[in-house]
Amino acid sequence: MNTIRRGLKRKEREDEDEYQAGLNQFQAAVRKRESIRLKLQMGSAPGMLEKEIQNKIRIEESVCQGTAKFLTACKNQAQSLEAAKNLLLGNLRVDMLRFELNKLRRGRGSPVVKKGNPSYAAVSLSDIRIPLLWRPKDHMEDTGDNRRFAMFCIVRVGSQIYDTALISPVDRNSTDVSFNDVLLFSKMPPYFELKLEVYSYLLTEPVTSAHAKLVKTFNKAVGTIQKVLKENNEQQVQDDGMPKKKSSRPGPQFDLLGTAALRLEHAGEDVRPHELFLEDNENDRLPPMFGQFCCRLAVQPYCREEPVLVGSLSVRYPLNERYSGGRWAENCWARLMDFKLCLWQSLEQYEAARSPSKQIRIDQDTTIKDGGDIFTIENYGEGIIEFKCDTKENKVMWLAHLYQHACDHKRWKSASQERMEVLSPDARPINRTKSMMTRTRSKLVLMYNETKI
Repeated sequence: MNTIRRGLKRKEREDEDEYQAGLNQFQAAVRKRESIRLKLQMGSAPGMLEKEIQNKIRIEESVCQGTAKFLTACKNQAQSLEAAKNLLLGNLRVDMLRFELNKLRRGRGSPVVKKGNPSYAAVSLSDIRIPLLWRPKDHMEDTGDNRRFAMFCIVRVGSQIYDTALISPVDRNSTDVSFNDVLLFSKMPPYFELKLEVYSYLLTEPVTSAHAKLVKTFNKAVGTIQKVLKENNEQQVQDDGMPKKKSSRPGPQFDLLGTAALRLEHAGEDVRPHELFLEDNENDRLPPMFGQFCCRLAVQPYCREEPVLVGSLSVRYPLNERYSGGRWAENCWARLMDFKLCLWQSLEQYEAARSPSKQIRIDQDTTIKDGGDIFTIENYGEGIIEFKCDTKENKVMWLAHLYQHACDHKRWKSASQERMEVLSPDARPINRTKSMMTRTRSKLVLMYNETKI
């Protein structure tokens, strides 16, 4: 009989892992679809954008109501934790969407003057790892602290709010908590600020002495009496005609563990450590933390992969006999992208995907001058190049985008100088949903475990 029970227990665990893997796959697909939808909204009119926000508010509110009803009916702890996490995320999204809607409405009637289109970027956050600060005795000797936690992260910029998978259980066998999720944010300006919030829930209360248990039982009894008296007072106030006080949220309540802010200067191709501001490091309901975390923040402006402006230009190299010898090259085809102005001799060569005949660097050191019917571009050591458009409107359009592109090179800092790979949420199942539960004897981890704090 014992063997059968152990087999059933293993079967239940496999079912839970399969449920979590399917849930992670669904959430990754939703995040990818949401990021694409937000990118397509870039050219939406204010009226259409307002209707989309209102529609999304109604959807999120209905999801929160359904999640709250499901939470009251949950009997499985894993499902209760996942539902409580989704309810917390949904309420936060509703609040931020309302804030965005009010901000959009307050901006009505104000004239919008644009010269060129400021560049936005795609920002991806991945490889999130949070080290834990267990005592050497607890971790190495596997004794002492027996608390177990469930942890997840919320990362948000404005109304773009995403969550990671729920990692459970996290105990003294875990040296760190690793999140395999890839979070992709769309239409980010250069001054963006990603706010990362780490939440935890205490699954197992710590084992205490008999005296401490007695004190805890007494405090619990006193708290129950106080709760009954408070409910009686509220009922009496309600009978007197006063409005009834709202009840607290159902289900497990996650504790905010720490927060961090990530900006453009934190971006790079590699995984880097960052500071995590802890809310309350002395609380027994929270896991022990270092106050640091690691992640990979990648930024790629859209202008590096998508053409900013494409069209016909007449080109002349007045001081270069090799190219034109002072003559105008008519009907050249130009493309402004990736902080370069690429030139082809004709539209046919451009459509045939030929290599450009000339590439002109457009960055913060480029000098762009308006000379009446023509405009010039000059880079240090490359000489002056003159351009002419067939109409005045085309010349104004080209100058506006060239000025904006040169300014974007300065605004995007390292993202304009280093090409970073922006990852996309993967719809495939994630193989590892738990933190590192197995011990390793590598020199790096041994040094990590034996470090005295």
